[in-house]
Amino acid sequence: ISNLRNRAKILLTYGYESRKLNDWTMKARWNLSRSITFDVSGKKGFNGLYTPSFANRNYELDIYNIEPRLVFIRGTKFRLATSYKFDNKKNNPLYGGEKSSSNSINVETKYNVLQNSSITGKFTFSNIDYKFPTNTTVSYIMLDGLLPGSNYLWSIDLTKRLLNNLELNFVYEGRKPGDARTVHIGRASVRALF
Repeated sequence: ISNLRNRAKILLTYGYESRKLNDWTMKARWNLSRSITFDVSGKKGFNGLYTPSFANRNYELDIYNIEPRLVFIRGTKFRLATSYKFDNKKNNPLYGGEKSSSNSINVETKYNVLQNSSITGKFTFSNIDYKFPTNTTVSYIMLDGLLPGSNYLWSIDLTKRLLNNLELNFVYEGRKPGDARTVHIGRASVRALF
């Protein structure tokens, strides 16, 4: 069980902006066998933003979510994880009263090739029920940057260690949020490990 609390007050050019965060998280794990693990995590939280100069940006969200997950591990070379996440968010009626409900299915796999390379793939399907305007600050926070309806996210990550302290990384990410067009992102990086 963990608790995260954060309060901040910032002076910006348009006036003060205050933020509050209070999250309670609980996690439990059961090893069903040497290769299969079941874990579950749940969160009850509060997230608030207060900007007196811009009343349309303010929100006070009550957040509840639960995510059971099943993980299969084969030695040090292969891991497959699948999970279901239910997420419920409600804004205070004083700040608009928006509500969102999300059901997500996640599949993630990782394969280590030899001792110096790995490939990771992830796919998420998320169905979000939200019947309010989507061009507001609170909607972006409540929808996690996605859109109402069916959302698809996927990624592939290839990492190769070139020398003892040099690592090459290629990442491809794709997303299809709601009725919007598909977005593709690619990145490459070289890291020095000390």
